[in-house]
Amino acid sequence: MIDPTMFGDFPKADPVPRGCGEREPGGVYAESGLSPWGRPLEEFLIDPPLPLPDGLDLVNKPQVWQRVLPSGEPALDEQGQPIYDLLIWIGAEFYPYCPDYLEEVRRYGASRRLNPNLDLSLLSRASRMILAHPRVINTLWHEQEPPQRCGKHVPGHALLPIEEAEMDEEAGDEDEWEQEEEALPAPASQSTPANVRALHTGPCLFKTWELIPQEAAETTITLDGEERLLCLRAIGSTTYQYRPTGEEASGLMPGLFAALPLTGFALIRFADGSVNERAKEKILAGMEAHGAAAAPFYESDR
Repeated sequence: MIDPTMFGDFPKADPVPRGCGEREPGGVYAESGLSPWGRPLEEFLIDPPLPLPDGLDLVNKPQVWQRVLPSGEPALDEQGQPIYDLLIWIGAEFYPYCPDYLEEVRRYGASRRLNPNLDLSLLSRASRMILAHPRVINTLWHEQEPPQRCGKHVPGHALLPIEEAEMDEEAGDEDEWEQEEEALPAPASQSTPANVRALHTGPCLFKTWELIPQEAAETTITLDGEERLLCLRAIGSTTYQYRPTGEEASGLMPGLFAALPLTGFALIRFADGSVNERAKEKILAGMEAHGAAAAPFYESDR
């Protein structure tokens, strides 16, 4: 029998109230936790977002999918075992805009409730939480200004010229995942140079911040010498800033926008101190099967 304590401490998500509410007793939650040694959130984002696979119904139905290589062969972990990922839908009823969820993850990590009927024993440290949102692929990108910046420095995505983006990337991004964001750069003039327009190559995930309407903000601030308002939006325990362009957001369609590392599971205790034993048994079975590569878990009151 694997001793869960052999895994020691590991990155955990903060149990704060979120856009989807608070964690519930008896729940089992997949986490992508924060760490002082973590990588920037941008490294785990999918830009441009990808369309959902045909026939896939993820709404309120997290699924376990086997990862395959481009050749069609199964992807294997360091133990030579198949890798399985979690596919999870982030609903607009709780997170109307994709940045709502991403800014929450940036500050507190990811925590998503799972159906205990899922075969959690298939998941390991190599697994990812692949996330989808109903309003993330911008089909009107060719009619709109490029975003002010692309956090992944994809050439042709942003107003920042390619050579400046490359210099910025070489300088390195010292902001780790758990740190607060710096103030967004001042927006460029609406009259975009022709050479930047010519380089605009496709939809950018980071445009979704600019497409949030001004009306969604809790607070708006007018800054001297700048055309766009600085807006503050609150969702759950998160408050973040954005600068709306006022452009049309009706072209946003469902897509996959992030692949976060699965750092472990949280089992939330009932009032009597017990947890969902069915889910716990599956997680322990996964520990037996995957050994040192197993995804750890912990029990918590919240």
